[in-house]
Amino acid sequence: MDQPDALEHVHGLVGDDQAPPADLSPHDNQPLESLPDAPSALQPFGAALAPVLLEVCGDRLRNVRWFRTDWQRGGALTGYCDWIDDDGATREAVVKMPVPPAERRWLVRLSSDEVTPRVYAHGTALGGYDLAWVIMEKLPYGPVGRKWGAHAVELLAEAAAHFYASARVVPPEGQPKRRDWPELLKRARDHATPRMVPHAQRWKQALKQAGRKLDGWLDTWRGRPHDTWCHGDLHLGNAMTRVAPPDGPAVLFDLANVHAGHWVEDAVYFEHLYWARPERLGGHKPVKLIAHYLKEYGISPGEDWPELANLKRAMLAMAAPGLMDTEGGRVQVEAALEVLERYV
Repeated sequence: MDQPDALEHVHGLVGDDQAPPADLSPHDNQPLESLPDAPSALQPFGAALAPVLLEVCGDRLRNVRWFRTDWQRGGALTGYCDWIDDDGATREAVVKMPVPPAERRWLVRLSSDEVTPRVYAHGTALGGYDLAWVIMEKLPYGPVGRKWGAHAVELLAEAAAHFYASARVVPPEGQPKRRDWPELLKRARDHATPRMVPHAQRWKQALKQAGRKLDGWLDTWRGRPHDTWCHGDLHLGNAMTRVAPPDGPAVLFDLANVHAGHWVEDAVYFEHLYWARPERLGGHKPVKLIAHYLKEYGISPGEDWPELANLKRAMLAMAAPGLMDTEGGRVQVEAALEVLERYV
């Protein structure tokens, strides 16, 4: 729905601003803050445009219950609602506004392939503002986590491979994301003190050896193929299902960080979330598992994926002391040290 007076329809699902319950993912639970119906309780931006959305959608959009997570800013709104489909049936749905334009495009591209939530309606403008929005069916189960047992990792790996296969209809473009690894190494060294991290002396030795290897690591890493659209935030909290646990398949959402790169980036990122709690992976090796599912979708994972995975592990582990506030604290840092020592 790129024009306010013309609805575009696809099919649908989601709940991507829902925070995963604390026992479902390695991330802390972020409780939702319910908002009253009164516009004064909303940010002015959202309060002004919520009625416009209702008018644009007409009788198809009903009973919107707005809420906001504690990380939403600037009037961004999410709501549960009812959507009336072409047959007159009422569907439970989720409405989001605004969403990043790229996320809207990917949702629309992939929803019909069952990779992502099916989109009921979407648009790029509201009330004269350039503002992307989507209405999607509410996913009934998830986020995927402990209720799925060890099968959760398999579901996510299969969903990731499905995402890579389906996204190939659009040739990857743009530069891959580049992190300043030398600066991250410097920051790690600055934090590798007895006051900041466990085993500070071991850290200093491991970081010294990492510094000697970093140029070589970067030459190989930056020469990797950029032939895949990466999800950019692959973890269990960004997957839900249409069927009750422990069944699947899983459906991915939160596509705001999709970018061109190599699938190993997603896979090692997901794996590293469990370095301190490997038992939660149920014996699975996420990177190897995604490589397996890529082959099932007819995609070669590349002959060099084990080497690239090891490089990414080493560099993520190297950076851990400087990222304690955002990457799991002292327990995760201690686990990262063991990973780094394996590769230096």
